[in-house]
Amino acid sequence: MIIYFLIMKFNLTNESFLPDTMKNFPGATKMQFVDMISASVFYNLIPLFFSFILYYPIVYAINKLIKNNSIVKLVLAGFTLTSTTPLLYLFFNNYKHNDYYMLKAETISWIFVYSISITLYVFLNINLKSLKLKQSNVL
Repeated sequence: MIIYFLIMKFNLTNESFLPDTMKNFPGATKMQFVDMISASVFYNLIPLFFSFILYYPIVYAINKLIKNNSIVKLVLAGFTLTSTTPLLYLFFNNYKHNDYYMLKAETISWIFVYSISITLYVFLNINLKSLKLKQSNVL
């Protein structure tokens, strides 16, 4: 959501001054970064809580499904974990899309979020596994 707010603040998709945006989100270009963080935490608190609860069951299921340690396994786990938030949004909104989000800005922000989240998940897990291997070799 922070990425969406940044896109709207700096009018990167030329949607910030459209009549629908001015009606539904009049202060889009005036938001401060602290406001973006607080609004993101407020709107994402419930999906983050459910994602936290679902983290270990998802990782456990993928570990049982794919036995070998590979990048594909990490990417699949990262994609599944990242998908919990939009799926929860759809579930809590009775499978209706919010019309007040601007389509280009929302699409770009979801692409960025998926890319950053999956990349970070894979990168951190590869580094943690190599760190564990180094520690076990030292002992």
